[in-house]
Amino acid sequence: MKDTAAFSIHAYEVKIKAKSPISIPYFPGSMLRGAFGVALKRVICLQKNKSCNDCLLSNSCVYRFLFETEVQKPIKGIISAPHPLIIYPLSLGERMMKRGSIYRFGFTLFGRATSYLPYVVYAITEMGKIGIGRGKGRFELIEVRKRISDKKTKQIFNHKENRLISIDDCLESKKIFKKKWRGERLIIETITPLRLKIRGKLRDNLELRDLLFIIAHRLKILSLLYGNGEIDFFKDIDLDRVLKGINVDAHFKWIDFRRFSRRQNVYLQIGGIMGRMLLTGAISPIYPLLKIGEYVHIGKNTAFGLGRYHLK
Repeated sequence: MKDTAAFSIHAYEVKIKAKSPISIPYFPGSMLRGAFGVALKRVICLQKNKSCNDCLLSNSCVYRFLFETEVQKPIKGIISAPHPLIIYPLSLGERMMKRGSIYRFGFTLFGRATSYLPYVVYAITEMGKIGIGRGKGRFELIEVRKRISDKKTKQIFNHKENRLISIDDCLESKKIFKKKWRGERLIIETITPLRLKIRGKLRDNLELRDLLFIIAHRLKILSLLYGNGEIDFFKDIDLDRVLKGINVDAHFKWIDFRRFSRRQNVYLQIGGIMGRMLLTGAISPIYPLLKIGEYVHIGKNTAFGLGRYHLK
């Protein structure tokens, strides 16, 4: 792509140590985000008993921007704003953490939202004091690392020094768009369920064309709201010609799980598709977009970790 607007993705990995037993559900994304929201509001909010809608500070509030994101002014084609912060589990599976055991999860800030990194890290330390999961198990924040490339991370926080190190290196869209896939075989494999609504209906399968449009649409909105201008991946690509050169073998199945809604104080049934898609052929033209999708997640409920996949 030529003359691509700049868009930065700041991905982090968090390492915590349990100070008391912590119950981790099968899909902990909702638990992590809910606990983070409580901690962030406790840290930020100056008018504790008012709703965000009634607060004079809401338009400049860190909590509102990161957690209850809204479009500040009308933008054509954007009804609701995607969150500039996503929090996600690195893997699925129910487990009981004993005192002293280690757990890791991730979070990502998009574009200008990275200026609020200190608030995010501080809120995670508060999460540990408040407690998470059934029984409100407490933890200590041990380390935060920033992903600066596909295979490399750098430490930005550790509990011994208790200070945050500023690192400008990140996952830049311009660098990602220069990546090439030299092989003729690529697997797209889900890590968390993909909850995809296409033409108004939730899907229990996935086609490559739809996947590409979903990623491109999310990238366009994120880059417009939080980057330095709208990125239109398909501007210089003849997608029909590209797709003719790619064979697809997809196997997905729908799975259901429960998540707890703190706002409604009930367990909600939620689901998405899990599986893999094998691509063979001339993959290189669409590889950068698939790589972006790996970092930004796709579909509904990305804010607490749905829609995550990896390429191999």
